[in-house]
Amino acid sequence: MAIKRYIPMRGIKKHLAIFLEISLLKKHFPFLKFQIKNGKLVCYGYCKPSEYSRTYHYRIEWKPGISPKVFPVDPHIEYDDDIHIYREGNLCLYYPKDFIYDAKSSHIYETIMPWTHEWFVFYELYQIKGKWLHPYVEHRKI
Repeated sequence: MAIKRYIPMRGIKKHLAIFLEISLLKKHFPFLKFQIKNGKLVCYGYCKPSEYSRTYHYRIEWKPGISPKVFPVDPHIEYDDDIHIYREGNLCLYYPKDFIYDAKSSHIYETIMPWTHEWFVFYELYQIKGKWLHPYVEHRKI
């Protein structure tokens, strides 16, 4: 006799992936706040690169099967060719040809989170020096 499944397995796996990420993020970054909206993890956090820095608030959005995106919330950071931010407003944290986010082998707490906080350090250095000091691959559209 065959067992009928009323909930598609894909849906279960995606929800489990979201709950796994929340669990790992809570363990390593207890200051984060979480929501699940339309099958997407939305995570709110902040970063203060030094005692003299302002506090940067950000939002991470992740839907299983798609790379996470990080958006600065406060202060609002405008797109600029010189800083590593996409026109949509999300941070450029890695070169997509060098790293492809895969929830099976990567987790937000060990990749996206430290890269986000590092991005804000280099953003502050950019504010001081007027030049993006972190190594990067040129990706301006000419």
